[in-house]
This record gives sequence, structure tokens and C-alpha cells, in this order.
Amino acid sequence: MKICFYNVTAAIHYGGLETYCWEAGRALAQRGHKVTIVAGEGGKARHNEATLIEFPFTDRSRFPNWGTRFRKLMERVSFARHAASHLINSDYDAVIINKPFDFLALWYAKRRGMKAQTIFRSGGTDFFRGDTFFSNAIDHWVSTSRYNAQQIEQRYHHAINIIHNGVDTTAFAPGPRTPAIRASWGIPENAPLVVSVGRLIGWKGIHIIIEALSHIPSAHYAIIGDGAEKDRLQAIVTKHGMTDRIHFLGALAHELLPQTLREADIFVQPSIGEEAFGISVVEAMACGLPVLASRNGGMVEIVLDHETGRLLPPGDVPAWQEAITGLLSHPATRSHMGQQARQRAEAEFTWAANARKIEQLLLERKN
Repeated sequence: MKICFYNVTAAIHYGGLETYCWEAGRALAQRGHKVTIVAGEGGKARHNEATLIEFPFTDRSRFPNWGTRFRKLMERVSFARHAASHLINSDYDAVIINKPFDFLALWYAKRRGMKAQTIFRSGGTDFFRGDTFFSNAIDHWVSTSRYNAQQIEQRYHHAINIIHNGVDTTAFAPGPRTPAIRASWGIPENAPLVVSVGRLIGWKGIHIIIEALSHIPSAHYAIIGDGAEKDRLQAIVTKHGMTDRIHFLGALAHELLPQTLREADIFVQPSIGEEAFGISVVEAMACGLPVLASRNGGMVEIVLDHETGRLLPPGDVPAWQEAITGLLSHPATRSHMGQQARQRAEAEFTWAANARKIEQLLLERKN
């Protein structure tokens, strides 16, 4: 089949949504399908197993600030002005989108003759006024977690297929540390190290970990990612006199993440907003790390409390401080949880399984 992943940010950002497009695309290509990533101009391909086609768009920051969702919607409408004709003329068998904002592009393309099956694979709730009207362009409804499926069902009143995201458990695997990596960050070789991966935006809750670590003087924290909250977070670090222990590493290329994660003792996902699914959490688990995550959203379907890590109250600094201290103080517990995390990632969360289920969904309709 000819399968298209349609997402404006697929080649220019490095978040979970973008990782999904490239890694699910790779897994489908490995099953013999021809995969194309249709994305906004300005990025680059992560691998050559899918073809990248780019179209112009207007960045959301250039639209009036009438709310984040308005800006996201207009960004994707500007993209559709250039990319929708490609969907109409390319004879795809399937087009996969990830945000309700792209309903409009599929609705327009179908009205002008696009025959492809369409999949809305949701990892969030970016609803907008009028989205339910355009949702009739969707043939298959997929969510990354039971939690997210309930949200989508309530909004659109369709049965939802739950297909978990995955990780490449060959690339993301336990392995030896590289002292030179820690040295390049300014972290002592044997210092306790906590790490997180994600955009630096308010609801990700990075400030919770900084506050918690202000009471754990031996621990270092590597923050992988970039975003609008960076300056505020750096100000908190400076206020607590922690500039030698909190390390802002910026956004890293995806292929660099496995070795980076192996340098850590604990992975943290302190979101105070609700996560539908956390690919970075599963990547850390696949590397054999215990995970501390907020008890909300899809996290409760990934992390098994007291088995592969801990589920903690969102925003509760003392609870996070206690959990981090406890794991750092007990290497045997960390090791056991990390082993359990790896086993769970291999059993439940692989891109091969994700691709197989997507293929099955498409073949059932085709036949």
C-alpha cells in the first residue's frame, strides 16, 4: 500500500507526535509498504525508509494571538493550501493524521476525489469549534491509550481502536555508559543523574523536578528539549543556586537519545497537564530506566506503580522529592525496576506491533 503520514511539524520538530510519524512510518515500510511523510518546509528526513515531501506553510507565531488552538489551526490551514492538492493527486491508499486541525484538509481532499482511507490517530485533545462537522472525513479512529480513547469517543461518538505507540527496542536498549558524555555536560562520572525529555512548556512540569532537586544536593538533572519556558526555568535554577547541577542540553537528534538516556539513573515525566501517551517514557523504559511519572492521562497505562517506577501526584514537590531520594538511595530497587521496565517495553510497546495493527485496520476495510 501507499501510505501517507500528513503532519506539518513532522520534519521540523522533535516531539512525540513527530517521532510517531517517522517511526511508525519506518515500521510500515519494513513491512513492504511505500511510505511518504508530507510535512512543512524547513526540516529534514530522519531516515530514508520513508520519502519526505515538504510544502510551504505559515508558522503559527505569525497569526494573531487569539489562543494557542487558533494559531495551530491557522498554521495547518496555511499548510493545507499547498499540500491538499498533493493528497488529491497522489493515489494514496491511506492517509494518517494526528490532529483534528487536519480534518479540514482531508474533508477538502475527499470532496475533490481523494480515494484514500483515512486514519485519525489521536494523541491529544486539540478540539476546535466546528471540528465535528469535518470529522466525517475520517474512516478509522485510533487512540494511543484508553484514557485518550474515552476523550475522543465523547467528542466524536465513534468507536476507537486503541493502538499503543512504540519504540525501537533495538536502538533503545540498556548498555554501558560513556564517561566522555557526562564530562561534556559537566557532570561528575558517579554523580546521581535524573533526566527528562520533552518540550520546555509550562504543563510539562519541569519546574517540579528543579524544585525537588533543590533539596537533594548530590543529584544532577539533565533536561533534554527546548521551548518557551527555558528562560523561566533557568531563572528558577539561578534562584536556587543550582547552575552547576541543572544542565539544559537543548533538543537532541533522536538517534542520540539512547546513549544519552543510558547515562541516567532515573527518568522523570512530571507533567501537570494530561499526557495521552509518552513516547519518551517508553524509550527510557526500553533503555532499562525506572520512570517516575505523574499519575494522570495515559501515564497510568504505561508505568506500573512500584514495578517499573512510580506514579506520583502531579505538581506535588514533596512527593517527587521523596520518590527521587528513595530511588537514588536504593540501587538494587532502581536496577530491578529498570529490568521490569525493559521487559514491559519489549512486550507491550514496539513499532513493529503498532505497524502490524495499522496494516490490519487498513486491510480489513480494503477487503
